[in-house]
Amino acid sequence: MKIYRFKPKKQKNSLLFKVFVIVAIIQIALLVGFSGMIISQSIIDLGTEMEAPKVTEKVEPQRQEVRARLNQTQRKSTKLTKRISVVNPNNINAPEVDIKLPSGLGGGFGGFAPITGVNIDNSVIIAEIPVNLFGLKSKTERVLICIDAGKHLMTDERGGLDTYKVIREDVKKLVNELPGTVLFNLMAFECAGRVNINLFMPTLVPASDANKRRVDAWIDPINASLNRLGTSNNYTLKYPFMPQPPSTRYYNPGLSDKYRVYQAALEQGADTIYILTTGWTDPDRIKYPWTDAETERFAREEEKYQRDVEKALKQAGWTEEKQLEYDKQLAINRTKAIAKARDWIEKENAKRKAAGKPLYTGDPNRVISEQKLLVYPEPRPPSTAGIKRPVPKFKSYGRSGLFKFYEPLFKEVYDLKNIKRPQVNLIIFKGEKEEWSAAENKVARSFASMNSGGKVRVLRGLKPVDEYDNK
Repeated sequence: MKIYRFKPKKQKNSLLFKVFVIVAIIQIALLVGFSGMIISQSIIDLGTEMEAPKVTEKVEPQRQEVRARLNQTQRKSTKLTKRISVVNPNNINAPEVDIKLPSGLGGGFGGFAPITGVNIDNSVIIAEIPVNLFGLKSKTERVLICIDAGKHLMTDERGGLDTYKVIREDVKKLVNELPGTVLFNLMAFECAGRVNINLFMPTLVPASDANKRRVDAWIDPINASLNRLGTSNNYTLKYPFMPQPPSTRYYNPGLSDKYRVYQAALEQGADTIYILTTGWTDPDRIKYPWTDAETERFAREEEKYQRDVEKALKQAGWTEEKQLEYDKQLAINRTKAIAKARDWIEKENAKRKAAGKPLYTGDPNRVISEQKLLVYPEPRPPSTAGIKRPVPKFKSYGRSGLFKFYEPLFKEVYDLKNIKRPQVNLIIFKGEKEEWSAAENKVARSFASMNSGGKVRVLRGLKPVDEYDNK
């Protein structure tokens, strides 16, 4: 008798497997048939007419505005980042720091500069530097010194050429004491028929050792001898100057020459300006120009005056031929006077040199006036003083008009660049016995005061006059 062993892998078509397949098929058939009966019964119960369900209005809730905050993603760095815990800087008590900047810091600046503190953003706060010129003190970061190089500053009353020696040395001393962080410039000017303005540098420069050495070479030749008096011109105003009436016998635009110097100083952008000169012009003497109608009206009045003069001279027997002869002889006498004046200057300076005294710096015209060397021809023209001459009327600028005119310059040169408006200090040189009236002093002090509280120092014979010092 053979015995069969059950092996699942070989018994694929066993009886049990066939029974399982037949039962599964029967169950699927019953399920499909039963489902069809349920669906058909439901259709019969609903009837032939079918109504669509009522659609209710769908109300969406009101949308609310939500501000989304988008953080800009930053590309991740492959480097490791250290997380640092920083204390709120507002709670830090930063002590005052007093540091000395070494020579050469910041593009070759020489000298030292005190630092009064450090901002939170690590920017350095540089203190204003005290300066002192002829006893007039100020504080500055940007200083300009303007020196009158005209002959009138070196008259005998003011000490001649020796006065300028003192000026040169004091200016050089101030510049040499400036720390390297201060910006500075020098200006020599001369008002004699025309205005000459000569700048040491085109703009403000650092007070480096190299620039300090250049100062000596620039200032030493100015008014060093009779052969080198005055100064040349190397500067043209960048902004329009004050409009004024033309030059006539009734008005001299040269009255405003000192204000050309003042404007050139403003254009440098310094916060402290020293002007060394012999006086200051009252702004009330500077006039506005006429309108066309005013010019035409005065021209008609002047023509009428000239006709009246000619009529009076004719009635007095003064002919045109006599006037031409008089003018010719006057020109001859003036030429002789100039020759005498030059001879007088040569002899006078020879005496002074031998005696060790300051040389005479005046020109021949000044000698002609002082020594009364001009002889007027005779007979002179008849007087016409009885004929009324037309008197022109001009509107003055005054201090308010002057500063109103310069307001655009102040805004562009200072305000837009966040530079404080300048303090202008005047140092006035007078002779030992030369008059300096209270009215002149008031004009100078009022002008300086309106320039950020500037001050005035009056030196008579190079010595300060206490009664005029700012208290």
